[in-house]
Amino acid sequence: DRFEKREEALQIILPMLRDERPTLHGEHYDVTDAINQPAPISRIPVMIGGSGERKTLRMVAQYADLGNLTCDPSEVPRKLDALAGHCQRLGRDRADIGMSWNRVVCIAPTTAEAEAERNAYLATEGMEWDSLPDDIRSMIEGMVVVGDPDTIAERFSGWKDLGLDGFTISLPANGHLPERVELLGRTLAPVVA
Repeated sequence: DRFEKREEALQIILPMLRDERPTLHGEHYDVTDAINQPAPISRIPVMIGGSGERKTLRMVAQYADLGNLTCDPSEVPRKLDALAGHCQRLGRDRADIGMSWNRVVCIAPTTAEAEAERNAYLATEGMEWDSLPDDIRSMIEGMVVVGDPDTIAERFSGWKDLGLDGFTISLPANGHLPERVELLGRTLAPVVA
């Protein structure tokens, strides 16, 4: 249902962003002459995030200006190939879509501090790191890049080689700490230069 809802929503929202008045009598939404006033003063790019090769990347090819992959780096080439296939079927130039990669990061001056901050955050979510089953810890380690500046810089160093235009970062464990955000910026500035 959520993919069908997303697609119907895009059929309403995108025309509204172009100062059109769309009508849609869908399965999930029913609108007549939807209005977005005042109209945007410039074109608003649309980003769709996710990594589903059949549905999400097809929607990126069909509707979006930008895509944001949420997958392991080893999967990026396959995801970009899937996107290119959708673009070809839809008659869209793949080069017209900017692609980024989303990573969850926990950075601190030392790896031990970063791990402690990750663990403290997980505890707020009802998870005790040392008590988690090995498969759950492995899954989290695959999703969250944890470490000191050298570790983080190394993990992001090859992003351009993956064929991406950029990356986005979430810092749920310690992004509320200005010094961690600043540390991440200083760490990754040379990587994006």
